[in-house]
Formats: sequence, structure tokens, C-alpha cells
Amino acid sequence: MYLTRLLRTFAVAVALVPGVGSADVLDLNALIEEALEKNPSLATLKHRWNAFEARVPQAGALMDPMVRFDAMNLPTSSFSFGRTPMSGKSIMISQKLPFPGKLSGMEKMARHAAGAAGEQYEDRESGIVNLVKQAYYTLAFLDRAIAITRENESLLRDLIRIAQSKYAVGRGLQQDVLKAQVSLSSLKDRLIHLSTERAVTEAKLNLVLNRSPQGQVGNPGEITLTPIQFSLEEIQQAALDTRPALKGMEHAILKWKAAEDLARRMIWPDFTLSLAYRQRDRIAGDPVKGADFLSFGVGMNLPLFKGRKQRQQVVEAQANIRMAQSQEESVRQQILFQTRVAFLEIERHSEEATLFRTAILPQAEQSLESAMSGYQVDKVDFLTLLNNQVTLFNFEIDYYRHVTGHEKKLAELEAVVGRPLDRTERSW
Repeated sequence: MYLTRLLRTFAVAVALVPGVGSADVLDLNALIEEALEKNPSLATLKHRWNAFEARVPQAGALMDPMVRFDAMNLPTSSFSFGRTPMSGKSIMISQKLPFPGKLSGMEKMARHAAGAAGEQYEDRESGIVNLVKQAYYTLAFLDRAIAITRENESLLRDLIRIAQSKYAVGRGLQQDVLKAQVSLSSLKDRLIHLSTERAVTEAKLNLVLNRSPQGQVGNPGEITLTPIQFSLEEIQQAALDTRPALKGMEHAILKWKAAEDLARRMIWPDFTLSLAYRQRDRIAGDPVKGADFLSFGVGMNLPLFKGRKQRQQVVEAQANIRMAQSQEESVRQQILFQTRVAFLEIERHSEEATLFRTAILPQAEQSLESAMSGYQVDKVDFLTLLNNQVTLFNFEIDYYRHVTGHEKKLAELEAVVGRPLDRTERSW
């Protein structure tokens, strides 16, 4: 009976974890959809993107036309329009027309700024997905670690009873009982740490989901290794092709190139067209017999300070282009580094999980079974039995740490690439 309980598998009951029931099994995809819909930081970037999109038509629109009304040349003696032919009422409309290419340049800058904001939003989406997965897999590990620890706590109590029974009949040592009790206290201390860490992780997930931090989220359920079907080179190339952060940097470069072109065009003057109509009263002696006047004109600004203004705008735009290009190269190198590190970590976790499953755990179970049999016939001392039990316990937790670590690193890799890596077809 004891050995049957001792040689358990990793399908430990989820009910061992407080606050978690079989009806509360989490759906990872549902959590991701909820986070993408309700996360406030993502909503902020969405509204920011909409604001930048609204600037595009504004940037390419003409300035509002100006309308002006004048009461002209009124004599101060009578304030009458009928006393002199110079008096009259005038209305004028004017429109500023930028030099060709200026409006399109400003619109192009606004469009690329909106594009960069959109890519930042999409990159944040990948980050939110990663945050959800990190919390999900951490909860999965902690739930399993708590369950394994509680099961070992129960088994250790059985060992203490066996040691006490042997000591009572003179076949054991008091030191064995005390050592087992210290190990039991150590397990209780570990349970406190694991439970606290689970509560903190649960609060972090609620934060991403925009829920109350005190709410319970449930249990992730069973976690298995997800195979990667792509090589490191394919993953890195996909990251360089699809990562929204890089596309955002490309928009930034194009924005500053448009700014440079616009700055060169700012050297050329803008034009203002005006049309005025002046109504007059009929006055004796007026050579045109009170006829109304029509006026039109063309004005333009004189860029006399282009050396200190427009040309410096060109220099500024060129510096911003080089800055954006340097930032793009930095992001590119960081992506290559992050993908390589994550890929190596994924391979390590996969290999170690396989080693634990196929070799280390079976060997540790056999060693414990052998020690238990030997202890029952007084061929193995209690400390050896206890050490084998603790070793198996640690190996069990280490195995699941590698399983969940594999999935967490895979989630990080997907966030760096900007897309999932679990597709069955190579669509890249």
C-alpha cells in the first residue's frame, strides 16, 4: 500500500491546490482574447493610433480661407458713406496656397507617424499575449509543485510513523525521527512560499486581464511540451520580416525622409490669392459715377532667413534619419540576440525534460523503492531512505519546471518574432 502511494506519477489531483477545482480549468486562448480586449495599456495604444490616423487628412488639407469685411474711408465728421467717393464697404476673401509638394509631404509624414503608432500597438499585442502565457505557465508549475509537495508531505508523515514504530521497539534511532520531522517542517515552509508566489502570479494575471487583483483565476490544467517546427535561421528571418517593432522603425525612417523632403521645399515661398469687392454710394463729382470696385491680388512670403530656419530643418531631418536608422539596427541586433537565446533555452528545457522523464525519474523511483525494501528488513538506514525520498521529490518538481520553462521560453520567442510558432504549415 505504501509503495503504491510512493510510486505516483505526475497526474496529481488538482483539488490539492486551494481554491482550484476541476470546473475552474483555464482556457489559455480565452484568457488571451480577454486580455487583448480589456487590457488598459493596449487600449491606450489603440486610441493613440486612432488619434494619429485622424491627423493624416488634417496634414494634407489647405488652410481655412480668410474672409474680411472693411468699412473704408469714413469721414469722422459724419461717419457717412455718402459724403465722399472714397468711402465704401468692402468684403475680401483670401486663400493661402502652399508651394506644390508641401501638403503632400506633411500628409506623408503624418501617414508614417500613424503607421509607426499602429505597429507599436501590434507589438504591444504580442507583449500582452506573452504576459498572459508567462502567468499561465507559472501558475501551472506552481499548482503542480504545490500538489507534489503536499503529496510528499503526506508520504513523509508515513515515514515518520514508521521511524517512530521502529524506535519504539528498539530497532531505530531517535535521530531518524527528528531528521524526518525537520524535513517535514521544511516542506511546510516550501508550501508557504509556493502559495504566496501563486497568489502573486494570480494577481499579475488579473492585472493583465483588467480584473480585480483579489480574484481567483482557476487552474491551467495539464501542460505538455510544444514542438518547434522551424530552425533558428527560419525563426530569425521571420522575426526580421514580421516583427511590428521593426516595421515601426521603418515607418520612422520614412517619416523623417519625408520631413527632409518637406524641409527642402520649405525654402520655396507660399502664395496667397485674394479677391475683394467694394460697394460704394453714388456721389456727385465721382468720375466713375459710384461704380463698385473689384480687386484681386497675389502675395507670397519671402524666406529671407532660410539659412537659419529652412536649411537647419533639413539638417535636423537628416540627423533624425540617421538616429532612426541606428535605432532600427539596434532593434534588429537585439531581435537576433533574443531569438538565439530563447531558442537555446527552449532546446535546453526540452532536452532536460526528456532526460528527467526517460532516465532520472525512473532511476530515482527505483532507488527509492529499493531503499524502502531494504529499510523494512534493516539493510538500509533511515537517512538513506529519507534522502532518496527528498531526491525524488526534487526531481519531480525539476521535471515540471523544465516543462513549463520550455513553454514560457517559447512564449518569449513568439513575442520577439511577433507571431505564433505552433503552425503545422510553414507559411513563412
